[in-house]
Amino acid sequence: MLNDQPDTDERPGDAQPFVLHVRTVTGFGGGPEKTILNSPRHLPVLGYRSSCAYLHPADDPGIDLLRQKAEDAGAELISVVDSGALDTSLVAKLAAVCQQRNVKIWHAHDDKTNLLGLLVRRRWPMKLVTTAHGWVSKSWKASLHQTVSRFCLRFYDMTIAVSPDIDDCLQAWGIDQKRRCLIENAIDTDAFRRRFTREEARDKLNLRTSGLVLAGLGRLEPEKGFDRLIAAVGDCVSRGIAVTLLIGGDGSELGSLRNQVARLGLADRVSLLGHLSDPRLLLQAADVFVLSSLREGLPNVVLEAMALETPVISTRVAGIPRLIESGEHGLLIDIGDHQQMVAAIGQLEADKEMRQLFALHARKRIEDRYDFKKRMQKVASVYDQVLSRGD
Repeated sequence: MLNDQPDTDERPGDAQPFVLHVRTVTGFGGGPEKTILNSPRHLPVLGYRSSCAYLHPADDPGIDLLRQKAEDAGAELISVVDSGALDTSLVAKLAAVCQQRNVKIWHAHDDKTNLLGLLVRRRWPMKLVTTAHGWVSKSWKASLHQTVSRFCLRFYDMTIAVSPDIDDCLQAWGIDQKRRCLIENAIDTDAFRRRFTREEARDKLNLRTSGLVLAGLGRLEPEKGFDRLIAAVGDCVSRGIAVTLLIGGDGSELGSLRNQVARLGLADRVSLLGHLSDPRLLLQAADVFVLSSLREGLPNVVLEAMALETPVISTRVAGIPRLIESGEHGLLIDIGDHQQMVAAIGQLEADKEMRQLFALHARKRIEDRYDFKKRMQKVASVYDQVLSRGD
């Protein structure tokens, strides 16, 4: 079913070219939503109109939250019911959307919409752009999806990589240099600006705890390494380091992580908060944000923590070392290194002045290099480029 509400402000005859962001989603989505849903409001001043088409299961309640987020961001969300891999109606549905909006640029955001872009273009002429947000899962299904993208991207006008390692992957896939570019993730520095002191944020969360407060955020999936973070907290506690860990997110590992917390006797030190529609209050309440991921692209949540002046400990994963200079904007540890994680937590617990310096330097880093308005200027330049091509 399509969202068929008329949009009188975005008629096919309008002068600005129309960009359709297309994304497949289940549940509450993930980090890419922060980029996709916030893009349309920045594009008109850059010469483009835009909407977001979301493919989702018919009975998935997560689309209601995403629709609310889109409304808050000033974006139109076009709902497209997706019955699965064998849903042959999707091409016709999406071609109808493209015709209705007079779409000039299809902007895909995942493996399935990469393929659909090629199929829809057979019915509706348009340029094809995609953003490679990263491939984090190592399952056979994820490998199959990557193989599909590897084929599809050869026919795309431009592929945007959000981190240097993804760009390296695209190069290894044989994607020509003139058809790929690096545009790192960024955030709205006005929306992610500290509004509360840590004490004020903790009062609003009714958080009563002593010692260092750590925050973790993300999907509770194996590649996020939350089990390793919990194990590190357990080791810190056994060494007499006063630390509390709050993890926001939902996923397949929830039961396993709960069992781990109980097994280690950390019920009074580790809390699994479930999905958080807005993590800003938690990030402002925390003394330190920890990213324990084994695989990533360039995670928005790290940018958000830095913009909110929350010191960061992160694994040296994907685009993070380009974002954070260890000892200047935060602390970096080797992926999967338990002792380094324990040592980093202990170091920041003992050195409040270091935490304060990291907070100030991190905010400036985001303002200088990772502001969302600057990113959208680069994206609009990509649109200009592909529309100017005659191929």
